[in-house]
Amino acid sequence: MSEQCSLYINIQIKEEKLQQFFQEKPLPQSIDENWLQWWDNREMSGKKPLSNTPHFHVQHNRAVFDQLLNGRDFGSVEHYDKDEESWTFITIFFSENYLEILPMLALLKQLALLQDTANTGVSFIYDYNWGQYEVMAYLAFANQQALLKNYVTPQEIEPALLKEANEILEAAVKKFNQQFED
Repeated sequence: MSEQCSLYINIQIKEEKLQQFFQEKPLPQSIDENWLQWWDNREMSGKKPLSNTPHFHVQHNRAVFDQLLNGRDFGSVEHYDKDEESWTFITIFFSENYLEILPMLALLKQLALLQDTANTGVSFIYDYNWGQYEVMAYLAFANQQALLKNYVTPQEIEPALLKEANEILEAAVKKFNQQFED
């Protein structure tokens, strides 16, 4: 990976549970078989065994997302749909480094615990801007868990979902570019 990949999150969660998540502190995650299988499937230079999952060191989870939203160079947007009870968060320029994305993956696994058991969702980090050739990480949310899938190319993502993510990111890119024109 040499270019910034984009982050796409879209999950079903009640608004009060999302607010609860935002008020909690980021927690480290235990390394389990899901983490290890995903890590072993990743290709990277200088790869070392995954022995822990770093986590953000901030007062509360909201601070992580606020930093992305307020940083001029990230191109982040969020929306909560009250009718669908779903939260969407995207960052155009998120990360190019597997070690850098580990805290966000840990945070999203923490978020899954607050979903109702029937809630679903996805999150993925992929190279939207640079040809869509690689998926760094893909999380599937179900049954109050966020499980990493071993997807390595966007073609493995369900086409309608990928189309939706691309459209949301395209709109965010237009908004992002306008801030530099103004």
